[in-house]
Amino acid sequence: MPASTVRLLAFAGSGRKDSLNRRLLAAAVAIAQAQGAEVTVLDLQADTLPLYDGDLEDAGLPARVIELKHLFAAHDGFLVASPEYNSFFTPLLKNTIDWLSRPAPAGVPEALSGRTAAIFGASPGALGGIRGLPYLRLLLSRLGVLVSPNELAVGNASQVIGNGKLDDPKLQQALAGVIGDLIRLTAAHRATR
Repeated sequence: MPASTVRLLAFAGSGRKDSLNRRLLAAAVAIAQAQGAEVTVLDLQADTLPLYDGDLEDAGLPARVIELKHLFAAHDGFLVASPEYNSFFTPLLKNTIDWLSRPAPAGVPEALSGRTAAIFGASPGALGGIRGLPYLRLLLSRLGVLVSPNELAVGNASQVIGNGKLDDPKLQQALAGVIGDLIRLTAAHRATR
């Protein structure tokens, strides 16, 4: 891998195996790889982190949280596909971010601050999850993640997300724009760190 290759960690806020957001994420991953990024896909549902609790944290960060901190820190930026639950992002995504944001023991790297992210979402409804994305942007930004201004909400997604790509060429182009913007932002941001 050339030193200039952007390393992205891709994950969806949905735990459903065939969720629209996992399918959208697969399309984003394919685009990012075609644009020269190295991409690692993470299944948040497979981690089954306990619900964040200060008493659990006081007892010591769970081993998987420390592993995730190392994994996130090994990447320059994130591709985040987020469904909308009641106009907000999912509890699965929030819980993961809550754990990752906690101070770590000596020798464990910062997982979020200084990284970049592209956010996008899909839903079977017409709005495509657009109401939840601003809250996700706010949370990530408050934790030191530079969130790309370009985002995408795919409405009526069950009709337009095919196998690893968007069937609508305009949406596919829009997603490619979101990913391209993230890769450029990440490369520029990494050069300043």
